[in-house]
Order: sequence, then C-alpha cells, then structure tokens
Amino acid sequence: MLSFQAPTNQPAYLISNYLPFNLFQAHAYGNALFVSHWHDHVMEMIYVRKGRMQLFIGGFSYIGTEGDLFFIEEGEIHGAYLIEKEEVPEYHAILINKSILLAAESMHLVHEPLLHGKLSLPKIVQSGDEHYGYFKEAILHIAAELNAKKCGYELVIKSHLYQLVVTLIRAYGYVAADRPAERANRRKTEDLRDVMMFVEEHYGEAFTLKDISRIARMSPFHFCRTFKKITGQTFIEYVNLCRIRKGEEMIMNSSLPITQIAHRVGFNDINYFIRVFRKYRRCSPSEFRKQAAQSITRHSPSSTPSENERS
Repeated sequence: MLSFQAPTNQPAYLISNYLPFNLFQAHAYGNALFVSHWHDHVMEMIYVRKGRMQLFIGGFSYIGTEGDLFFIEEGEIHGAYLIEKEEVPEYHAILINKSILLAAESMHLVHEPLLHGKLSLPKIVQSGDEHYGYFKEAILHIAAELNAKKCGYELVIKSHLYQLVVTLIRAYGYVAADRPAERANRRKTEDLRDVMMFVEEHYGEAFTLKDISRIARMSPFHFCRTFKKITGQTFIEYVNLCRIRKGEEMIMNSSLPITQIAHRVGFNDINYFIRVFRKYRRCSPSEFRKQAAQSITRHSPSSTPSENERS
C-alpha cells in the first residue's frame, strides 16, 4: 500500500485523552453533508434526529431516516449526502477512539475483537431492533451531558461509552470470517484510500485519470465505477470538493487574490473555480471572503461596545 500523508479534511478531533470521543454535525457542501473519508482507530455512530440523508458506508448505499442509527467501523470509507437540497437533516455523529477508551487498566478479552477489527457490526439499527431503545437513549443522554457540561459530565459520558461498546459486542459482535470476497473488498478500499490521500496531498497539481488509476491499481473504467460505488461521488466531484475546501481555507486565512488562490488549489480557469465554488458554497469566493470578514468582526472582543458606548 502506498504511503501518503493522512487526509486532514475529516480529522477525528477528540475532546481529550480522558474523554476520547467527540460529537458533531457537519455543515453541508452543496449536496454533500460530509465528504467521503475514514478514521483510523476510531469507530463512529450516526443517529438521524430529523430529516433524511443518503449514506455510503463500506461500498453500500443507505437512506437514513428519522430515528435510524448507523455504525461505521474504523477504516471504512463513508460519506453522506442530501436527498432534498433545501432540507438539511439534523443528526448526531459520535466518534469514539477505541484504543484510548479501552485503555490497559480496563482491557479484557471481550474487548480484543473490537480493538483488532475482528468484529462485524451492523451497518444500521432501526426501531424494532431489540437493543435500539438503549442505543437511542444512550446517544441522547451523551448529547445532553455534553451540551449542559454539568459537574462530572465527563464521567457520565465515559460510563455511557463503556456501556455502548459492551452492548455492541454482546448483541451484535461476532468474529468475522476472512472470506476471499471480504479480502478483495478490503484491498479495494485500501487502494481507494491511497487515491484519496494522494488527492489531499497533491490537490494543487495537475494529474490525469491515468495517473490516479495507476495508484488505485485498476483500469480507468474500473476505477471510476469503483470510486462512485464506494463513495457515492464521481472522482471529479471528489477532487473539486477537496480543492474548493482548500480554497475556502485560503480565502479565510490569507489576503491572497482569488485568482491566485484558484491556481494554488488546482484551477487554471478562474471562471470555472468561481462556478464550482458557487455550486458548493452558494456564493462567489469574493462574497464568501466578505462574509467571513464580517463574521470575524462580529465575534471579535474589540467589536463589543463598552458600557459608555451602550449608554
């Protein structure tokens, strides 16, 4: 497997080593709720609170509706997309660092399969499942504790996380057989991760489909089909989204001209950059820079009126 710098677009930010998890809801980029990515040593749970979304997890497509719960194992490529453009669903995404949560002092044989990727968990759990009610309540309790941050909330959250992990193992976990088809799918996923890491590292450079197919160890036709099946996006859509996100960071964090930013993130045609940027951010790069500057001004401590000014 090729070795490139790990993607930085969807890092598994954790609150602390003591509380090795995080909970968030991503903002939509065009029709993408979050771009396809994966986490090392981190499992993820997504609970759909309201609305609908389309998820791609490990090469399979799912329609998530209100109340559905999804489990994503470490290393699995996953992404999510809007179904209705104007309807952004509400959801909780919980990231759990397994190796930190199940530290040496709490290790037990029951944890071994989970830590070493030998379990096959369900991709989706819905109302009517025997353990659905418990998982739903646990996630909502975790979200409430994190939001309120009352005294001792870290202990309460960690206790819920331990119970979640153990319940998963008892209810659904089994040691998965390493079948030839599963090994082939795993190799295919690893090859696509090589491609995604390459794009993250070389987004500002020119590369062809032939170059990328060589990294993926597939023919161009097979690569395009496989990438779309596993991520839910075409490869061009993935590259454009990556470049727009990098451009967005430069717009917010530098004073470089928009034309120069477009070239730095891999767009040789400024008009095409503006058109693609507007598709994902629903405004032009210049408008986005103005909005970002206004937001910084509003939240700056110096922008808060003094007592004398208020009176």
